[in-house]
Amino acid sequence: MNTEVRRVQKTGASTLTVSLPKNWVDSSGLKAGDQVSMAVQLDGTILLDTNMDRRKETFKKEIWTDGDESAEHLTRKLIGAYLVGYNVIEVRSKDRMEPEAKSAIREFSRLAIGPEVVEETANSVIMHDLSDPIELPQEKCVRRMHLIARSMHADAIEALCEEDKGLAEDVIDRDTDVDRLYWMAVKQNTLIARDRRLGDRMGLDIFQSNDLMLVARGIERIGDHAVRIARNALLSAEDADKIPNAAEIRKLSAESMRVLEKGMDSLFRKDIPEANDVIDEGRDVVKRCEKLGQGNRAKDSREAIIINMVMDSIIRSTMYAVDIAEIAINGAMRQ
Repeated sequence: MNTEVRRVQKTGASTLTVSLPKNWVDSSGLKAGDQVSMAVQLDGTILLDTNMDRRKETFKKEIWTDGDESAEHLTRKLIGAYLVGYNVIEVRSKDRMEPEAKSAIREFSRLAIGPEVVEETANSVIMHDLSDPIELPQEKCVRRMHLIARSMHADAIEALCEEDKGLAEDVIDRDTDVDRLYWMAVKQNTLIARDRRLGDRMGLDIFQSNDLMLVARGIERIGDHAVRIARNALLSAEDADKIPNAAEIRKLSAESMRVLEKGMDSLFRKDIPEANDVIDEGRDVVKRCEKLGQGNRAKDSREAIIINMVMDSIIRSTMYAVDIAEIAINGAMRQ
C-alpha cells in the first residue's frame, strides 16, 4: 500500500503543516529549501510535484527494427510512441537500416504533427517532436477535424451523385488531415493526464480532455466513412447511368451532417436540451436511411449494392454524431 496517514499539526498562530513521507523525499532527491508545486484537483486532493516545469523534460523512446520487419509494422510502433507522448523517438537497427524502413520513418514524420528528423545515420534515425500543445490545443484540433470531416462527407455525396472522380479522389486525400489531427488530440490527452498543469494552460481538466478524445475518435470515423462513400463514387462512375435515388441520398446526407453540426454545438455550449434533440433527430435519420436501404436489398445490381453501402455509411456517421451528443450531456452534467 502506498497510502500513509499523517497528522496535521499547528506550528504557529494560524499555520498548519503535515510532514512528507521519508521514502518519497529520498526518491525525489528533496532537501530543505527546495521548492515544490501544489495544485488542487477537482476531487479535492492536492497534486504535489517536485518538477516545476515538465515542458523541458525529454521523454525518449528507442525502437529497434530489422530487415524482416515490414514498413507497416514499424509505422504502427511510431504512431504508438507518438500517441504515448514521447518527444524524442530513436529508431535503431543492428545492421544498415533498410530503405523501406527509412522511407516509413520519413512518411510518418510528414504525416504526424510535430515529429521532425533531426539526425540520421546508416543504422539509426532520431526524431524530435517540435510541436507545442498550447499552439494547437485539443479543442482546436477537434473543431478543425469536424470542419474537414463534414466537408469530406458533403463532397463524397456530391461526387457520388455527379459521378465526379476528381472530387472523390480529393476526399480520399483529405482523410490524412483528419488522421493527423486525431493523433494530435489523442497525444494531448496523454500529456494532460501526465501533467495536469498543461490542462490548466489549455483550460481543460482531465474529464474534458477525455471527452474531446472520444469526440475526436467519432469524427475520425466519420471521415473514414466519407472515404468509403468516395470509393463507392469511383465505382459508380464506371457505369454510364447515374445513381438512382440521388435526391433522397443528398437529403439524408444533409440531415445527417446537420445532426453532427448540432451535436458539436451542444458539446461546446453544454446544452442538454439541444443534445437530446440531436439524439432524437439522429435516430429519425437512421430509420429513414434504413428504409431507403431496405428498398434496394432485393436488387442485386451493382448500383443497388453501392446505395446500400452508402446508406450504411450515412447511418454510421449519424450514430457517431449521436454519440457526440451523448458525450455533451455527460459533460454538461459534470458542471
